[in-house]
Amino acid sequence: MNTLRYLFHSLKNRSTHHAAGEPVDAVAPTSAVIETAWQLGGQLPPLASEQLPAAVWFPGDQRAVRLGQGMDFESLRAYQPGEPSHLIDWRISARTPEPVVRVFREPAQRQCHIVLDTSDSMFFGTRRQLKITQALTVAHLLTAAALHQNLSVALHTPGLANRVPRHPATSRAALLNQLQEIGQWLAPPATPQPIDWTGFRGRMQGCLPEGQIVIVLSDFQTDFTEDASLMGWLPLAKKQRLMLLSVIDPAERLLPDMGAVTFMAQPPQRLDTHDPAVRAELSERFTRRQSAVRAFCQGVGGLFDEIQTVTDVPALIDGFGELLLTGHSRQSAEQPQHHPVNNAPNRASNRSMGASS
Repeated sequence: MNTLRYLFHSLKNRSTHHAAGEPVDAVAPTSAVIETAWQLGGQLPPLASEQLPAAVWFPGDQRAVRLGQGMDFESLRAYQPGEPSHLIDWRISARTPEPVVRVFREPAQRQCHIVLDTSDSMFFGTRRQLKITQALTVAHLLTAAALHQNLSVALHTPGLANRVPRHPATSRAALLNQLQEIGQWLAPPATPQPIDWTGFRGRMQGCLPEGQIVIVLSDFQTDFTEDASLMGWLPLAKKQRLMLLSVIDPAERLLPDMGAVTFMAQPPQRLDTHDPAVRAELSERFTRRQSAVRAFCQGVGGLFDEIQTVTDVPALIDGFGELLLTGHSRQSAEQPQHHPVNNAPNRASNRSMGASS
């Protein structure tokens, strides 16, 4: 596996953002960050498309995509032999050549499915925390928002094969325990496992009712390497409301000049970060991947945003609020665009920097 897994200590020692004495090797966010995320999560605009104020939402307010026995009339259709006779609308059938049945839309509680990428590239961080730590913080934030909007929530971790999948839940305590459990599963000395994204997406496509919310927290490095067009997400995007949140570290966008640095990979690689061509090549690869994720998400009508490891919870609230209200991310729009550098030496791995602190 050529993914660069650990950035050597020379990069970590350049960090100036973590407080003295704060454990930089922790995976789970601190209790103070989690508490802030749950307190502010209720301030987010609706994750679903309904325009009802969140204060008056109750289970069943979301309009289901499937048809069934409900209160909202949808259409009339011909009676099918073998159906119960009480379904027939006798008043209308008296004026038609054959019996007809009223079709109603079944009320249902919409589901919010949060997918957490736990592959090795997410265990990378040069400022304050790892990408996986920020992803867990965002998962807490979005779970709190979904529960406040009366959505049921399911947490998916395709990289944790031993974790039993759970049905969507509406219990704050149960979901909080699940998130804390995930953080414990990922704590050192746990080894990140590769993810079969194709199989995972196929299972989700087969079991999810149409019209649910799917939020993916990932750096999309594995996806981009295997499929640069990211078309594997298309079947889900056609039937679900898709939100792709790309978790990034500032050093991925612009690698600092640190001289010769050894990256722990298989085999280990030593790069001269003082060489502008090497830094430009890594930056161009990162920009190309981010542009592909953004273009795909916007092309299928989904939402895209970049989540930096240095962004705190209040700033996350502001960014998500603008994204949900306008469909555009201020964070992504403000990022500088890097242009490819011609004739840059091919000295870096085919995959950009991976995980560690």
